[in-house]
Amino acid sequence: MEYADTVFYNGPVLTMDAAAPRAAALAATGGLISAVGAREEIERLRGPGTETVDLAGRALLPGFVEAHGHPLNTAFTLAPPALDVRPFGLPDGASVYRAIRRRLAEKPDEPLLAYGIDLLLQRDLEVPTRALLDELSPRAPLVVMTNSGHAAYANTPALRAAGVTRESADPEGARFVRDAAGEPTGEAHETAAVTELSRVALAGVTPQSALAALRWTLRRHAAAGVTTVADLACAPAFLPLLEAAAHEPDVPVRTRAYLIGDEALAADPGRRFAGHAPAAELCGVAGVKLWADGSPWQGSVATSFPFKDNAATRRIGLAGCPHGQMNYRPEQLADLAAAFTAKGFPLACHVHGDVTADAVLAACAEAAAQDPETVRRLRPRLEHCGALTAEQFRRAAGLGATVSLFVDHIRYWGGVLDHDLFGRGRAEAWMAARSALDAGHRISLHNDGCCSPLDPLSSVSTAVTRNCDTNGEVYGADQRLTVEEALRAVTADAAWQLHLEDEVGTLRPGMRADLTVLTADPEAVPAAELRRGVRVCATYLGGRRTFAT
Repeated sequence: MEYADTVFYNGPVLTMDAAAPRAAALAATGGLISAVGAREEIERLRGPGTETVDLAGRALLPGFVEAHGHPLNTAFTLAPPALDVRPFGLPDGASVYRAIRRRLAEKPDEPLLAYGIDLLLQRDLEVPTRALLDELSPRAPLVVMTNSGHAAYANTPALRAAGVTRESADPEGARFVRDAAGEPTGEAHETAAVTELSRVALAGVTPQSALAALRWTLRRHAAAGVTTVADLACAPAFLPLLEAAAHEPDVPVRTRAYLIGDEALAADPGRRFAGHAPAAELCGVAGVKLWADGSPWQGSVATSFPFKDNAATRRIGLAGCPHGQMNYRPEQLADLAAAFTAKGFPLACHVHGDVTADAVLAACAEAAAQDPETVRRLRPRLEHCGALTAEQFRRAAGLGATVSLFVDHIRYWGGVLDHDLFGRGRAEAWMAARSALDAGHRISLHNDGCCSPLDPLSSVSTAVTRNCDTNGEVYGADQRLTVEEALRAVTADAAWQLHLEDEVGTLRPGMRADLTVLTADPEAVPAAELRRGVRVCATYLGGRRTFAT
């Protein structure tokens, strides 16, 4: 008899396998699950060298799969030397500027990236104009990035270091805001422009410090129960950094990169999709990513319904402009979708507004008209999906596309959607997870990297309760999921979106032994207690423990 390396027993095993959803014990051997079943059956696999894990009533689940993460961005924006000024830890503007001033007093001549302001949650925050940032840091580059990642503010030294002048052309799908005289104000919108500014604030980062920051980030993922994370914003130049981390002997998380899908990559004849790496390879390329629109918190999503006209929307720059806009013309989206489909790349497209969704779906339909079977095989993804309608979810499913929802928008910004931006009816239909499931999708739920605290259990809780923390309101009770459906969206169905469903995401023999141990059975606690009453207490990647409390 071949004895198991590890046996888990004395707690519920939630397999996420529809054929056998629950078991009493599990055995792992050589990094794979070797048996799942009754305790007495698994006990027979215990040998002299077998490690036994007494769950003591705790629950064993598949390792969480973060289908839309940003470990690289998180490493650069939250790990030292960057400064975390997000509203989750600094709820008001006064604390934000105290933190920035404190850091600048310590290191006045070093560039600084302060990440995470939110003009809608940090209500008293003074907008960081170029003049204000010059006063704070007259000599060294200072860049303040919004929590959405879709806007940034820079001082004069940062603009100078980035080479941004009145003559500078706007990057593809992005722009530098200019005053009436054509001078850059220091404000930048969308990924390409924001990246140009943030890069100068991170000028002191070395390859060694970047790898250390990525290690820090991946350890945080393991502490949240994550065993696989997709990086949805990987510049090709940073792919070697992910690969270097993956080759370290104690790497805690598997990564899958979606390359930034710009026109240069689409036109590069040498760039074709090489195929999905097996799960044993801890780093691989999974597709390309486009940003069809921006963030509702910046007013940069294209909707058929208007933003409100009030102090909040004027604060984010929407005065006299009730509708946001897309980052591409529809024909540009169609050309890019066709080019990447022809190269074999699975496509992930950031889309919030329903107008944007129509353009993205039209681009997918045009690609499918040329080769419908290839499109279905590639499983194009629509990311976030804030304002998508039931009809749009059905159209996406009909094309073979799939959807990933940033459902914690409801937890943190439900009140903002309701009172500040659109109104209650729109807030209740935001992140319409039930509509997506009813349309036939295998959805994933995600935290979007550093845009919200990394916590798959929070996504599960929000999907089940639709509760907003800031005001206690429930938005969209008819869009609630069951606990089982929400758990599948952070395990089995998220793995399917990454084309890893035959190796991770469910607990059955032959699958990778990617495991998460929770303090309690999430299907046995009241829905209201999911967020705070259930915690991760251990994580295993291929049978190797990567986190334990």
